[in-house]
Amino acid sequence: MARYWTYTRCEDPGPFVGKLILELPDPVRAEDVRPEQFSVYVERRDPATGGVVTAKAHHGDPDETARPSRGYVRVLDACACDPSGRAVLGEGRFVCLTLPEERLTKRIDGDVLHGHLRASDFTVTQVAAIPAVESGGAPQVGLVWGDCAGDVCPALAGWDLGLAGTFDGIEMGYGLFTPDFDAVNERRANPGFGNLYVEPLPPLEKVPLLLWLHGAGEGGGEVYRTVTGNLVTALSGRNIQDKLGGAAYVLAPSCPTFWMDSGDGGIDDDNQSIYSAALKELVDAVVEAHPAIDPTRIYVGGLSNGGFMTVRLMADYPGFWAAAVPVCAPWRGTDATDEEFAAIARTPQWWVQVDDDTLVKVDDHIKTTWPRLMAENPDDAHLTYYDHFEDETGRYHDVEGRPTRYNGHFIWVNVYHDTVRTELDGTNVLWDGFPVTLWQWVGRH
Repeated sequence: MARYWTYTRCEDPGPFVGKLILELPDPVRAEDVRPEQFSVYVERRDPATGGVVTAKAHHGDPDETARPSRGYVRVLDACACDPSGRAVLGEGRFVCLTLPEERLTKRIDGDVLHGHLRASDFTVTQVAAIPAVESGGAPQVGLVWGDCAGDVCPALAGWDLGLAGTFDGIEMGYGLFTPDFDAVNERRANPGFGNLYVEPLPPLEKVPLLLWLHGAGEGGGEVYRTVTGNLVTALSGRNIQDKLGGAAYVLAPSCPTFWMDSGDGGIDDDNQSIYSAALKELVDAVVEAHPAIDPTRIYVGGLSNGGFMTVRLMADYPGFWAAAVPVCAPWRGTDATDEEFAAIARTPQWWVQVDDDTLVKVDDHIKTTWPRLMAENPDDAHLTYYDHFEDETGRYHDVEGRPTRYNGHFIWVNVYHDTVRTELDGTNVLWDGFPVTLWQWVGRH
């Protein structure tokens, strides 16, 4: 069989195979390539057992019966391309097929508590001839692609997902994004269209480190799932990187159990964690190993389980963090001590919560936490509180065509898109009198 490459896109619901890049035996003209020339079949397997998994339809009825995850996938578009999947105008030795975002193309299944990686085995069959480039030459017919030669994922550029170590006696894998300093400094020296800079700036010598802590479903030591299970790669994208000062390292550890594990291996809603010292030791090791990190600009943030861990780290290491972002954080104010709140208040912080969060109940968590935190008179603390939230991208809709209304627990979507900007009273958070977004605010600390 001929070779193909998958092309992974990282989006709000997780990663999916957005394209297939097919290698051809002979060149083809761009105008001769059409979607109807190809049939795509896929079987999604458990990487551990090799068996075909069962799953429900993507964004389908929650009462639907799960079925074997295999079948034919529509080809939305086809074009001649280069080896990276970029379209070419003349002739090419590769063809790129664009696939829809649906269950059969998803790389991860599961829910907020358990994510499961899937291995996708594609078979692409040519069902119509492609004319030869040479006049009178034999057309290309009957090709079958079934040998996957690898994956292309532009969102993971700069990430190393194969790191691991032992910290405070705990073995932990982690991903680390390292900025491309040459590219960043070239943009700073040559500002122009598409840059935030309006005049040349000196090269960066020291940059921040952002420790980002995943939710319960993205751990278990699988770093690929930690970084791609939701849109963590947005933190390494140009939008947020520019707002953090032009460049920043991003550290994404994968918890062996759950950040809310206080010793029994499960999720314990008691404000305790066995991972606090290990995470601090990991951060110290990364800072020591990368001289370009500014030790006065260490940021911490996370969602759900990781939102809790963010608060735990603020309580355990007051004054260490330059800024903190707890998102839908299950921190129980009634179980915290006055000393813990005094310590938490020392870190500039921006909380994000939705009233209709069905997993982290606001009555048990933020509503018992915020009043006590405010009693400590923190110098720089903000809470964005939504009644509910809907898709803002225009990509996801319900069956009636309206923007998808998400479970409020998924508010990290807005954090990754950096549309969070309001105080508890609905006014915009200000910096020196000017409105800022969450990541603009973080980058100024």
